[in-house]
Amino acid sequence: MSKILIVDDDVDLAELVRTKLTKEGHQAFAINTGDGAFEYAKQLKPDVILLDIMLPGQTGYQICRRIRKDPELYRSAVLMLTALGEEPEIVHGMEQGADDYLVKPFKLERLMDKITSLNALLASLGHVNRISNMMGTEAFQRELNHQLARDSAIACVYLDVVGFEAFCRSRSAELQEQALKSIAGLLTALIRSQGFYETAVAHMGRQHFVIMLKLEDYERFTGLLAQTFDEEVKQLYKPEELERGYITAMTRDGKEVQAPIMALAIGVAHNKFRVFKSAKKMFEVLAQVRQKAQPIDGTSTIFVDRRHTNR
Repeated sequence: MSKILIVDDDVDLAELVRTKLTKEGHQAFAINTGDGAFEYAKQLKPDVILLDIMLPGQTGYQICRRIRKDPELYRSAVLMLTALGEEPEIVHGMEQGADDYLVKPFKLERLMDKITSLNALLASLGHVNRISNMMGTEAFQRELNHQLARDSAIACVYLDVVGFEAFCRSRSAELQEQALKSIAGLLTALIRSQGFYETAVAHMGRQHFVIMLKLEDYERFTGLLAQTFDEEVKQLYKPEELERGYITAMTRDGKEVQAPIMALAIGVAHNKFRVFKSAKKMFEVLAQVRQKAQPIDGTSTIFVDRRHTNR
């Protein structure tokens, strides 16, 4: 069961929730003011924090932001409790790094459902893709949200392995899996061997990957990645395929086509020139720049978003 901290100035409600959580087998603790709540959380290191927005002393927003900037606490799940219930307040809470919210008044059963979901989220963060051994999109987005809440200077790199689908239609299932493992291994090896620290990598499915790294590192990383991939990918092809520069593959409707050698479409978004308040917003920009990064003649291409606004 979980260790849960309740931060709410409503003493009766906090005690009611604490009692319910204890009966359910959780370790539950409560504090009734914003002042000292962060320090108490540092002491407890809870799995889940139930955090009221309107508190005497520091507000829930301020506490949440401090939690997300703290290396010992930023992975704790935060459930915002609000009597406001207005969308701007809810959005603002999520932008500070909250994982979910619950509007007061609420039924205890609804609260328990939320806690169950947050515990499932925390458990899922350790799950990795069977083939690539990388985290999934949900865990990555949570990590990205936390870094944005901490005002970290970061860049996100979106990778689309162009030509992978055609490659798969020309190879056995075993060779398809081997190719995917090779691509994932290339990413991991590059990050480790070149000293790209504070990096997160996710396998979003099939030929799509996303990497978060320090802002100062993205140019060197993407340059090395494109160069290394274009060289290493040759090992997955037959000599005659490399010589002619394409493979023969079947489309889904049974037509034979010529497909190029795999290359990377690399899209980059960063917060050097503008503020991203959520992973969702950054992913929207990544989707846009990915469309502009089209490999040319089998050579990986990089496109970096340098706009100063969200337009």
